[in-house]
Amino acid sequence: MSAELPFQPPATTIKPRVPANIILWVIAAFFLIFLIWAWLTEIDRTVRAIGKVIPSSQLQVISNLEGGVIESILVRTGQDVKRGAPLVRLSPVQPGAELESNRASSDALQSKIIRLEAEIAGRSPVFPQPRNPLMASQIAAEQSLHRSRMAELASLGNVAAARVAQARRAITEASATEEARISARETARADLNLLRPLVQEGIEPRRSLLQAQNSFAVSSSEAAGAAAAVGRARSVLTEAQASAQQQKRDWLSRAADELTAARADMSVRQAAMPAYEYKLTRTVVRAPVDGRINRVFVTTVGGSVRPGDPLLEMVPGRDSLLIEAAVAAKDIASVRLGQKAKVHISAYDSAIYGSMEGSVVAISPDAVVNERTGDSHYLVRVRTASDAITDDAGRRLAIGPGMGADVNLLGDKRSILAYILTPLTHLSETAFRE
Repeated sequence: MSAELPFQPPATTIKPRVPANIILWVIAAFFLIFLIWAWLTEIDRTVRAIGKVIPSSQLQVISNLEGGVIESILVRTGQDVKRGAPLVRLSPVQPGAELESNRASSDALQSKIIRLEAEIAGRSPVFPQPRNPLMASQIAAEQSLHRSRMAELASLGNVAAARVAQARRAITEASATEEARISARETARADLNLLRPLVQEGIEPRRSLLQAQNSFAVSSSEAAGAAAAVGRARSVLTEAQASAQQQKRDWLSRAADELTAARADMSVRQAAMPAYEYKLTRTVVRAPVDGRINRVFVTTVGGSVRPGDPLLEMVPGRDSLLIEAAVAAKDIASVRLGQKAKVHISAYDSAIYGSMEGSVVAISPDAVVNERTGDSHYLVRVRTASDAITDDAGRRLAIGPGMGADVNLLGDKRSILAYILTPLTHLSETAFRE
């Protein structure tokens, strides 16, 4: 018989399973760490949309306002040009002639104004140094006209001075005659006064008194006539002096009227000068913006173009892309102007070439319904920060209108824990409802 084993209590024979407890603690610790990580870690709330590259600006048709004769064509189709670069040169003959004609008229008017101002001020005109032979001939003509006008004024003054001098001589002669007539009258008066008492006393006959009275009457009449002649002569002098002054005033008035008209004409010419100069500069048609020549409508040097006829068509250059994306109606509440975005061009692998930064620049005011699927969406436009993608060698990869793009609109940040609990939140909101 085998020896009997001593009896032991069960508590001393069953040992705890230590490895299983460790696993439970590890799982609990891992779950706690995961919860902390999910609570602290935040990711961008993203709205995804599919779109395409669209032209950032419309094609520009370049024309010339006045038209003209083509002198040279300086660009070709497909050529890149900078803003202000010459594209087509038109003949400058006609606008140049118009500018020179207006400039010559302005120079002539300026010379005329200088002459008239000098005539009115009573001084010699001082003309500027002529810039060209035409201006020199205009100044010479005005100098000659000034001398002629001064001679005319001097002639008028001489005639007026002669009339005044004649009137003064007439006054002198009339005054001398008046003095003689007054002297004769006074002599006759003295004779009459002497004879009157003698006749009364009978010493002289009465006939002598009558003759003395008659002589006094005649001399008095002649003295009065001489005084009237002096008055008339003085009136003639006053009239001659007034006429001389009026002639000079009329002469100055005509000069002032000519000066006013010349200044008005000069103002019109000067106001039109920038237009003529600008018209001449427009004979060289220049690129309004940076871009590429898309089409050249004119090909014949020496041919003519009518005002407003298209000369070239160009695609404006750009430093950014414009992406138009369709955002589902349920996501539009998470989209706003200025919102950051990441754009992946479908033609290039984003894992190799990465993405482009951008921002929302426009949101359609109303939803657009897809006629094929019946789904509604909003059109959102995103402008990128650059206009190209570069490879590892630094080469720019072409991106053109129509290329597809995946757009991620970056919203507010949310923790991973919030994403995990979102289904439970939705379930709690809809639970216990009929």
